[in-house]
Amino acid sequence: MKLKFTLREAMVKPMKTVRRPSVAPVYSVAAVWLLYTLLFGLHSVPQLLLCAAISAGVFLLMKAAFPGKVVQVEVPETPPDTGDAELDEVILQGRDAVRRIRKFNDDIPDKVLSASLLDLESTIAKIFQQLAADKRQVKRCRQFLNYYLPTTLRLLERYVQLQSLGMDRGSDVSEAMDKIRRSIAMIQKAFRKLLDSLFAPDLVDINAEISVMEQMLKSQGLTGQDDFTDEGETTDG
Repeated sequence: MKLKFTLREAMVKPMKTVRRPSVAPVYSVAAVWLLYTLLFGLHSVPQLLLCAAISAGVFLLMKAAFPGKVVQVEVPETPPDTGDAELDEVILQGRDAVRRIRKFNDDIPDKVLSASLLDLESTIAKIFQQLAADKRQVKRCRQFLNYYLPTTLRLLERYVQLQSLGMDRGSDVSEAMDKIRRSIAMIQKAFRKLLDSLFAPDLVDINAEISVMEQMLKSQGLTGQDDFTDEGETTDG
């Protein structure tokens, strides 16, 4: 089944670079009209034309001096449209999980845990990429989708809540946070193993294709070095 979107678009909200114009040129033009009116008045067409010319020049100068700034903005997500409602829902779950983990990570200053969450986010995104590419794998991942992933998100949510207590944290709270950190390390390893298992059928197919090609090459005598010698070449002796 051919998907109508790239796998990266399926998992992560895309960004684009835009230039936001500065308001300085507009304010400068307004200031020119105000000052000109106060100093000279606008009682004739020539005065209007002169003021307009001055304001146009000021606008161009200010636009060159204040070109605005380049920022990254989110591109509105395109809803998944695979033709399969169940798969569309799985893709949406993946998008939401990746966004939430990224948000939790932004709120967590712990460098070690933050690095773990970056790896976890990448692993989860790849799992959902594989599910989006091969729906047959969804059935194998029901426990991951319905329990392991939601529980992971709840643990991270609780960690952020406990972290917000700051210096008021007691020993029980600190111990709970330590347990969550250890759990994330365990979850990392488990999710990586799950990801590896999703690629196992592909690896079997690759090995089978290589084996078949090797046998065909051997049967046609094309595996020896001499089989590929150019016609104009001669061998020693």
